[in-house]
Amino acid sequence: MAYRWFPGARRDLRALAWEGGVAVTLVALVSGLDVAGAKFLFTAHMAQHLMLAMVAPPLLIRGLPDATVDRLLNGPVAGPLRVVIQPVLAASIYFAVLVVWHLPGPLDLSLRSAPLYLFQHLTFLVVGLAFWWAVVIHRLGASWNLSPLGEVAYLTCGALPSVVVGLTLALLPRAIYGYYVARSPAWGFSPVADQHIGGLLMFAFDNLLMVGVAAFYFWRLFPEEAGQSDSRLDLSPTPETKKETRR
Repeated sequence: MAYRWFPGARRDLRALAWEGGVAVTLVALVSGLDVAGAKFLFTAHMAQHLMLAMVAPPLLIRGLPDATVDRLLNGPVAGPLRVVIQPVLAASIYFAVLVVWHLPGPLDLSLRSAPLYLFQHLTFLVVGLAFWWAVVIHRLGASWNLSPLGEVAYLTCGALPSVVVGLTLALLPRAIYGYYVARSPAWGFSPVADQHIGGLLMFAFDNLLMVGVAAFYFWRLFPEEAGQSDSRLDLSPTPETKKETRR
């Protein structure tokens, strides 16, 4: 596997994370899910988008050995990489890409053009990598570093596309993607039901994921040691107790 050629690579949990990210990417791009999304169901297509933008990227980034991260940050791609992983820019691009590609025109057009369809999916993966970098990679003094509270705010922003896109699709009374109008009934779904399920899938999954990770960073605001020191009782004898004992 190509992973063994990464600087600092070894068989550990990071390797498993990388392999998991690769597996998710392959399922999204070259499995039966891709056939269903490209030919019949908007819900399947939405599942592909979620896997490429929200599931595979954090796994792939977590799988990078420290030496590989150092190489990326100091090699030929260091300049562009350091720009796109800045939290404000990364979150803005992430939001824009997810919203634009789910507009009726761009999405229908991508489904009728194989090269554009592949480009669409690759953009989800790329913007996902840029967005999740600041959440997964933490380096002392790095310009993209966020405090735990900053991580919570950042992940809250990451949930905005699911509100704008997912909730809108789940509530619209008519189907807006002409490509699927004549195709989804072949699988027993009305076009409107297919669109509603796809929208709810995005809204529910994205919010659960972002809220879950944000909750972890919010928990980090309260160090375990502080909680333990407050909860522990000091049973050591005080000077007053010693005096009473002598009496």
